[in-house]
Amino acid sequence: MKSRSLGWPGFFRLFTVLCTILLLLAQEGQELVTAGSGDWQVLSVYEGLTRWAIPALFMLWGMFALEEGKPQLSGTLTGLVLPAFCQLVFWGAVYAIVAHLLGGGTISLAAIWSALVSAAKGNTYFHLWVLYPLIGLYLVHPVLHRFVSSASRGEVRYFLILCFLLANLLPLWSAFHPGSLWVSQLERLDIHLVLGWVGCYVGGWYLRHYVIGRIPEFILYALGILGLVLTLMGPKLLGGDRALWYGYTTPNVVLTAAAFCTLFRYVLGVSEERSRKRAVYEVGAYAFGIYLFHQLWVMVFHWFGISMLALPVVLSVPLFALVYFLLSLPFAWLISLIPVVGEKLS
Repeated sequence: MKSRSLGWPGFFRLFTVLCTILLLLAQEGQELVTAGSGDWQVLSVYEGLTRWAIPALFMLWGMFALEEGKPQLSGTLTGLVLPAFCQLVFWGAVYAIVAHLLGGGTISLAAIWSALVSAAKGNTYFHLWVLYPLIGLYLVHPVLHRFVSSASRGEVRYFLILCFLLANLLPLWSAFHPGSLWVSQLERLDIHLVLGWVGCYVGGWYLRHYVIGRIPEFILYALGILGLVLTLMGPKLLGGDRALWYGYTTPNVVLTAAAFCTLFRYVLGVSEERSRKRAVYEVGAYAFGIYLFHQLWVMVFHWFGISMLALPVVLSVPLFALVYFLLSLPFAWLISLIPVVGEKLS
């Protein structure tokens, strides 16, 4: 089973986290410049080019979690749900404490306990929001795992199509045709199980577990390119506001994520050399830890007065994303070495 974790999934995980950091920097930069300005336009393009990284994170979580052996309910709660919740509380508290210290405060047991309680109540740093839907997915993981392990390929494909139609395409369609008969009839079905993140979670497993043909592969690439175009130019080409096309579960963004996942599996995967595959996997194992940690460096850079706006944004966004990524890597590795809990926290 461990050999299935080597190679392209680790490579894809590293690239996805790097693009997620770039996405967050582009979003932050847009809040610091005048809306509609040249810098804002550049940052908006960077954001549009990397929106796919968020649904790709859920694809990665699904492709690894659903590939594991048959889970017991108790094992899921203690092996997936509890660690994810502990990650949320731990990192929420860490960010609160660091912000407190950088603001001139002092550390104390009372301050640490207050930060932990506050994080447990949901007061966490903004980039940790992805852990909330992840915890929700882990709660239904035993059901999803039993489904994918016993269902035929056609049944899984039917489920993914249903997810895409109801959770990704329907909201976009209803925005342009709010009173159409098709929309009103489907909304009356009131199917809440078929959510966008569930589709990504199972879809990541599908793209890893099954080999797809050349024609579907190239169709996914074409749809991914179309998705990027619609993300960047949807309002001009088809109408609607920017938020409509930039949603993380919009069909254009999800299809782009699926296309990148396919691209890494069939085209950009690392070579078959064992040492190289293992090296990529071992670094990729710390990728989410890098995501969790990198905003600490953002806070520290801000504290020192270092802004990415000091450089032309077309260069600064990828440069700062790479710097934060590389600076966070050794700390993610060190945290993973903490006995018992290290791997769960990173």
